[in-house]
Amino acid sequence: MYLRLLVLSQIFRSSHAPMGARMLTALSTSSVGSGLNRPESVLALKDGRVYASDKAKGVVRVLPEPSRNQDIESPPPEFVPNGISLLKDGTFLIANVGPRGGLWRLVAPGELVPFVKAGHAFPETPLGFVNCDHIGRTWFALTTTSKPRDKAFNKNVADGAIGIIEPSGAIRICAEGLSFPNEVRVHPGGKWLYVTETFARRMTRFEIGRDAKLSNRETVCTFGTGIWPDGFEFDVQGNAWVTSVVSNRLVMVRPDGSTEIQFEDCDIGLLAKAEENYQSGCMGWSDIAVGQSAQLGNIASIAFGGPGRLQAYIGSMGRDSLTMWAAKVQGVEPVHWNFSHSVID
Repeated sequence: MYLRLLVLSQIFRSSHAPMGARMLTALSTSSVGSGLNRPESVLALKDGRVYASDKAKGVVRVLPEPSRNQDIESPPPEFVPNGISLLKDGTFLIANVGPRGGLWRLVAPGELVPFVKAGHAFPETPLGFVNCDHIGRTWFALTTTSKPRDKAFNKNVADGAIGIIEPSGAIRICAEGLSFPNEVRVHPGGKWLYVTETFARRMTRFEIGRDAKLSNRETVCTFGTGIWPDGFEFDVQGNAWVTSVVSNRLVMVRPDGSTEIQFEDCDIGLLAKAEENYQSGCMGWSDIAVGQSAQLGNIASIAFGGPGRLQAYIGSMGRDSLTMWAAKVQGVEPVHWNFSHSVID
């Protein structure tokens, strides 16, 4: 099945553009998977396996053929799987972005248990993402303490945090005062931890010091009109490839902080209205949902896989499949790239 993926032909547009206007050229991409339920986060492995988060099952395998794992038997209240991470033992960590939050572990098809070590309680705050690095540390992003959560869809709210679970099991908060932090990843060089701050419209990084202490906070780049950064991944040239909710834009962030929009898929009029609400401080769920009305379905994550890691798999909050796009640059090798079979294979 082929989609019409829209490539940006001009950066500036009138805020008074009519509904349905796009003024874009077209590019064909492909779609993989079917029957997925909110495949927000994506993982790809060397042997061709691709996994995605799933609201009913926690995690599903999309390629080479769909896994047949069952729904979660006893899901926690208001369970909404968001970021996922594959561990070496084949289990998955799942960040619950529902209001009660929590970090969960899928240990068998349909079987979910809390990921809690050494008797530590986990903060009851929506958890946007979880990511394990090459030395066994688990980083996570607590999006907001605001209740309800959409109060944080505001550029003036910065009550999110980044935390870490050490290999020893110790849990601590590493950085606070972030504006809806979303994905967090250690830069391939190991020196920096990068994070997208969705409603501050920026990519931020911290220097990782001894004992994983974060310092020297820097703004890598600030995104412009119509971009709310969500998921991202690095390529071998040092660029970060960032997805934007609402506008369905994929943005390349170069090492020097300059940016280039690769494509988008959104009605210009609806996007302008969401932008107006954002600027006036009254952005809500209906504005976020604008991205689901487009073909790409509100893209939220990206993973490089396939031969040479030149295939980009893009997850979304509103589709029942993944989008595939031929990447221009090879993605970095993720921690899980060579892992063996998972608990749902």
